[in-house]
Amino acid sequence: MSTKIGLQGELIASSLLLNYGVDNDLVSKEGYDIIAWINAKPFRVQVKATSKPHKETGETKYRYNWNLGYGADKKPYTHNECDIIILVALDKRICHFMLPNNNKSKKMYISKMTLENEEKTFYSVIDNVKNKCLCR
Repeated sequence: MSTKIGLQGELIASSLLLNYGVDNDLVSKEGYDIIAWINAKPFRVQVKATSKPHKETGETKYRYNWNLGYGADKKPYTHNECDIIILVALDKRICHFMLPNNNKSKKMYISKMTLENEEKTFYSVIDNVKNKCLCR
């Protein structure tokens, strides 16, 4: 992936978090890109961006594809690497929030990348993490 696509995704995700009232810092560490401060606790946020939807061979509809792997062997993200994943569709400037779930990829039809789903997934993920103990 182009580093410009990645940086654009990180900036959109950071700005969106601020819009939702979540202070954050861009850090670009291995395994996460942003530290988000929720209830005065730091959470590691990995951002994945794609520039536009694609139509795969044999498919009739366009969808966004994100690679959720890291490293040379593309290991899937787990709670050991990050606490929150934000998927960014650059063409729409809309995000999808999710928890790390050990998947190597995420595919989503265009119809699911909406402002309503962005807000719904944001609140769902924040409600899930905000009371977690960060003891490791």
